[in-house]
Amino acid sequence: MREVMETLENSLPSDQHVALATVVRTEGSAPRAIGTSMLVTDDGSPVGSVSGGCIEASVIEAAAGVLASGVPELHRFGISDDDGFGIGLTCGGSVEIFIQKYAPASSRHFALLKKALEEKLPCAMVTIFDGVPGLVGRSELVLQAAEIEELFVGQSLAPDVVRAAGGAVQEAIASGSTTSVTLVADAGTEESLSVLIDVYRPARRLLIFGAIDFSASLAQLGAFLGFHVTVCDARAVFATAERIPSAHEIVVDQPARYLQAEITRGRLASDAAICVLTHDAKFDVPVLDVALRHGFEYIGAMGSRRTARDRRERLINLGHTDRSVAPLRSPIGLGLSASTPAETAVSIMAEIIATRNQSSGLPLAHTSEPIHRGALESAGSNQK
Repeated sequence: MREVMETLENSLPSDQHVALATVVRTEGSAPRAIGTSMLVTDDGSPVGSVSGGCIEASVIEAAAGVLASGVPELHRFGISDDDGFGIGLTCGGSVEIFIQKYAPASSRHFALLKKALEEKLPCAMVTIFDGVPGLVGRSELVLQAAEIEELFVGQSLAPDVVRAAGGAVQEAIASGSTTSVTLVADAGTEESLSVLIDVYRPARRLLIFGAIDFSASLAQLGAFLGFHVTVCDARAVFATAERIPSAHEIVVDQPARYLQAEITRGRLASDAAICVLTHDAKFDVPVLDVALRHGFEYIGAMGSRRTARDRRERLINLGHTDRSVAPLRSPIGLGLSASTPAETAVSIMAEIIATRNQSSGLPLAHTSEPIHRGALESAGSNQK
């Protein structure tokens, strides 16, 4: 829903209903991720996309029916026929699209979602899209560490089913990944319950230590990709908004001291990306020491291979082991033979993305793995 949030908040008359079409399941090489949404207004105008153009016309047609009847529908679209003009996905995968009538102004849980986003609270909009009659179309906003309270009210579901749903929601929020799960609704039967868990978390943080020319390009690309970017340098003459205008925060402080303070305040999730670009051992070794001891999803440091070896020896002397130093990516970035600050920023952000998705970073033409991450996860996204 995040792709259409602005329209839902600001661009619709207070009493208008729209059809909300959302990708809830994918198989194979699907073009859009689970949770991607498109709005269709009562005059047939679309906002957003659920496939990049392959099936939008069919979704718009189905949305008109949902708007008229008020009854939610689940549609599946697979590979198109050989001429590429059939209704389907030319990429070879399949998607399931859940279409529901939606009125944001009258939805209490949409208001709660807006409040949670304003307060930067991790949460998930949980929607039942298939299964038990009478439950399909129900939604509830669930905060991190909170229980599901309203979603199953009035239904005699087994307690273990409710617990499993709650556990799946909290697991998704903790991982920061939108997903869908299918649970057995009643032991001994084939009745199931499919739930979309659309996760919202504060922007992932990118901490850049060292306010150099490369930092300005990295901050710009990081912000473009949706990260909350902080640049920290002990040298006030370099750490200025004029030099690095794309950063959300500029901090003048000793890098290791600042990082430790952010950890102590609980302001850094484990998925933070730490990029050390200082080129100065007295700054980069202490901050890397702190980062490696805490553990983050991505820790990288700029420098030559010789510098990387020297840095590693210094960390070993501080008590690190081969195992504890292993997460450090140095030299930083993928091997693109980058030379300019902009090219280097691309190589670093590409490595950060590959690390998050547990991808090889190799050219797709040289691999046989699915192109889209969703294809890798689809087999594990359903729990029965």
